[in-house]
Amino acid sequence: FDNGTENVEHTKIRDEYNAKTYFCDPYSPWQKGGVENSNGLVRQYIPKGTDMGTVTPEYLYFVQERLNNRPRKGLGYLTQNEVLVKVIK
Repeated sequence: FDNGTENVEHTKIRDEYNAKTYFCDPYSPWQKGGVENSNGLVRQYIPKGTDMGTVTPEYLYFVQERLNNRPRKGLGYLTQNEVLVKVIK
């Protein structure tokens, strides 16, 4: 997790899913490379500083689907949605 206040209730996730939780060191973005990469992809559609009050739920869904249907090298060039379908079958 990042050290932001949005993760203050991380213990609920830990306890509900019986999962270990970890926090990054402050000012160490390299410790969460996947998150930083995803943020960069989102910024292609929603630039930094955008007033999120002006972004519609439909546009957020559009961005979500674009990113979740993008082939990823780490997934053997499958999309995240394709991997999800395989996992839940």
